[in-house]
Amino acid sequence: MSLLLSFGVLVLGFHHLQSIPDSWSQHYVFVKFGKEHTLECPLQGEGISWICPHNARSICSKASTRQKTLHLPNLSHKKSGLYTCTNALHQSYSTYLLIDEGQDLLNISCTSDSYTSSVLHCSMDKPFTGPSLLRVRSYSSNMTQEGKEMKIPQDENQNFLFDIQLPNSCPSEELMDPIQMSVEVMSSHEYTSRDLTFYRRDIVVPKTPENVTFTKEKIMWSNPSWTPYPSFFPLLFELTVRYRNNTIVTKRTEEQNYSAKDVQTIRVRCRDLYNPSSWSPWSPRLNVRA
Repeated sequence: MSLLLSFGVLVLGFHHLQSIPDSWSQHYVFVKFGKEHTLECPLQGEGISWICPHNARSICSKASTRQKTLHLPNLSHKKSGLYTCTNALHQSYSTYLLIDEGQDLLNISCTSDSYTSSVLHCSMDKPFTGPSLLRVRSYSSNMTQEGKEMKIPQDENQNFLFDIQLPNSCPSEELMDPIQMSVEVMSSHEYTSRDLTFYRRDIVVPKTPENVTFTKEKIMWSNPSWTPYPSFFPLLFELTVRYRNNTIVTKRTEEQNYSAKDVQTIRVRCRDLYNPSSWSPWSPRLNVRA
C-alpha cells in the first residue's frame, strides 16, 4: 500500500502496555485483528533488514526480512509492537504495529459553559489499562481546529478529563451548525477512535445565576455573565426557597425576580428555556437575616 511508504504508526491491538511514543506520527494505517498486512521500508540502498518485536522474532528470522517488504499474516496482539528496517548505511526507520479495536471502547461526554464559549469540557473513560496518547480534533462550518495531543497517565483514575478548543462560530447560527469531533487514543500496542457529532444546545450546562439578593420582600438575580446575547438564549430559572416555618417551595420562572416573605434561605439555578438541557449548578445558598 502506498500509505506505508512514509511509515508512521500502523495500528493493531489490545495487549499489556509497555511504552508509548512521545507524539503522534504524521502517517499511520489501521489493521483489524486477524487480517494480514505488508510493511514496506522507505529506505534506499542495499542491505535492507528488519528488526521485529520480541514476540514476533520468528518473522524476522526468515530470509524474507532481507527484502524491502515484510509480510505479516494473521495479525494478533503478540505481533504488535515496534518494527524497524535498516540499510547498509546504518539508516533506520521504525513503525508501531497496533490493532484497531474500533469505536466501542470510547465512552466520551462533553459539555459547554454557554452557547458562546469556545471551549468544550470533556470526560472520557480510559479505554486502556496503562499510559496512552490522546488526540482530538474539532470541526465546524468546514473549518478544522488543529489537533490537540495529550498523554493519558497510568493511575487509579478511570476517568480522564480534557478541554478542546472549538473553531470560531457565530452563536446565532449554532443551531444550524453541528460540532464534529474526532477522538483517537493509542498506546504502544493499541488503538481506538471515535467520531462525535452534536449540537451546542444539547450539551450546554449553563453557569450559575449571579447576584442573588433579597430586598424588601423580593428575591432578585441576574443572568450568568456568559450570556451577552440574552435575546438569542433566554433562560428558565428555578429557585428553592426555605421559609422561616421550614416550609420549602420550588418555583420555576422566566423572570429574574420572585416575591416572598419570611424567607430563610434561597438558591437559584437555570437552563435553556426552550431546550431541556442540563441545569446549571445551584447558586451558593443565600441566608437571609431575620
